[in-house]
Amino acid sequence: MEPRPAANVRHRRCPYLEQILKERAGPFGMLTRYKADCHVDRRTHRFTGRHPVPPCIGEPETCSLYRGEHGVEDERIRRYTD
Repeated sequence: MEPRPAANVRHRRCPYLEQILKERAGPFGMLTRYKADCHVDRRTHRFTGRHPVPPCIGEPETCSLYRGEHGVEDERIRRYTD
């Protein structure tokens, strides 16, 4: 029997995420609000909605801050490996 491919990892966290808080918001607590502290730009980003999925914990590759900082780190590493 062949091994099954790994399931999609839903809870990968961005390496530049300092802290993320989840709280109830809106009328009757029907909405969810995430507050994410980003190490890259030193700001707090807010994601609110019925079922929000911040890129910080879903797909960090979709975040422009992640891509920019990751590119800078790759370039820094490449200088020392070449």
